[in-house]
Amino acid sequence: MSRNHLLPDAGPVLDLHQALYCASRDYRGGLTALAAIMATNYDTLQKKLSIANTTHHLTLPEFETLVGITDDPRIDEAYARARGKVLFDVTPVPGTSDALKALGEVLNAAGAFVESLNSGVADQRWDTAEVNELEHYGYEVISKVLSIVAGARQSAEVSHG
Repeated sequence: MSRNHLLPDAGPVLDLHQALYCASRDYRGGLTALAAIMATNYDTLQKKLSIANTTHHLTLPEFETLVGITDDPRIDEAYARARGKVLFDVTPVPGTSDALKALGEVLNAAGAFVESLNSGVADQRWDTAEVNELEHYGYEVISKVLSIVAGARQSAEVSHG
């Protein structure tokens, strides 16, 4: 059974250390299972993942192994954000009329949200919650568009051999 992480107010924006901490505790079987799969000592791994411990850290091979085992998107997002980048998990979706209709609905929802922010930022100030929500909608729109493009490309490659 996975233990709940103890990080207070762990909202949608985590730094890399927090993301590793949360992913390790939310992993099926918790940190105990993760340590066993990684073939490492539980106590050592716990210290390396502790938010409060600043003297022990994961090695690069341990980091790569943990990321590969947990496959937790919070780690990907935190790493990308720390580097000033954005990652998208693009799953090809057939470019059908249903997919395009779904994209239209996402665009409408995102447009309505951005319109609602207009009055909220009339003072030229953004609060963190507004930025996080705007970022969420922006990523959702881009991800949907890229998925439809990937599906169309896949379909074109199949039909042209």
